[in-house]
Amino acid sequence: MSGALDKPLDLIIIGAGPAGISAAFEAQKHGLSNLVVERGLLANTIYQYPIGLTVFSTPDELEFEPGPLSAEGGKPTRERLLSYYVRFVREKRLQISTEDSVTGVSRQDGLFKVVSTRGERLSKNVIFAIGAMDKPRRLGIPGEDLPKVHHLFRETYPWVGRKVLVVGGGNSAGEAALFLSMEGVDTTLAIFRDDWENVDPKQGCIKYWVKEPLELEREQGCLTVFFLKSIEAITESSVLLIDESGREVVLENDAVFVLIGSDADFGILESLGLGFKESKYGRVPIYDPESFETEIQGLYTIGHFTEQRHISGAIAAGRVAVSHIAETVLESKA
Repeated sequence: MSGALDKPLDLIIIGAGPAGISAAFEAQKHGLSNLVVERGLLANTIYQYPIGLTVFSTPDELEFEPGPLSAEGGKPTRERLLSYYVRFVREKRLQISTEDSVTGVSRQDGLFKVVSTRGERLSKNVIFAIGAMDKPRRLGIPGEDLPKVHHLFRETYPWVGRKVLVVGGGNSAGEAALFLSMEGVDTTLAIFRDDWENVDPKQGCIKYWVKEPLELEREQGCLTVFFLKSIEAITESSVLLIDESGREVVLENDAVFVLIGSDADFGILESLGLGFKESKYGRVPIYDPESFETEIQGLYTIGHFTEQRHISGAIAAGRVAVSHIAETVLESKA
């Protein structure tokens, strides 16, 4: 599944998350020659979820075909979902080149040239199905580059017996603080009061299934919630914060998780001259919501590069985009 291809493909899909896998499966059903190029592992964004996390979507929202994804309590764990996606790819024999980073896409004689770490490939169409975790947001303060500072939370056990600060006001920060405090880690969640009190899911609040147990952990004295104004500096042994009243507070500290969101890397799309617009999710490429085709003919964007960001919407977008591509390919061969 690796190496350069001489004959132009009907479709190259960049990204092997749920959207990309869905697009590849749909392409296979339509008889389109295709390849998925993924810089990490299969379903890499889900792989980066905390170990043991329950995914709060029902199986029917996560499947490519009805039936095979079962889950106790109606919601699968990260591990169950990853196993399902890997098995699906293998059973359907989808062509996916993993650990293969795309470094450039350009137009060449009516085709797209996709350059990656494993060579150059030509394709009539390209779908961008990349997630939005490429560029973790930073605080921009002294000490953020220390080894004790992390921008991704994976598991609890390395931090047992230590003092850990989690910074952030969304679900990722809430989940990390919950996982840590429930295992007895000395955990402080640094958050703006407005974010803690926010209950509007459209504004990116901590979801209720995380918030309620967090509040219980706080009531039981297992979690400290620090209402902050700013974070000033991180040192090897402490963190300097300003609380909401403006008072300086120094916390003894062994590890810091800065979980304040991440941004997609639009560099390749920008190099193609693609236009962008502002949406409820921020900046996204301009695309046709009926087909997911961008202003550049043959170039499509799905998943986190659109407003269909939940897994179920991303899977559906993959089907729609490829169906549109199949129609244009058949028309060109007629």
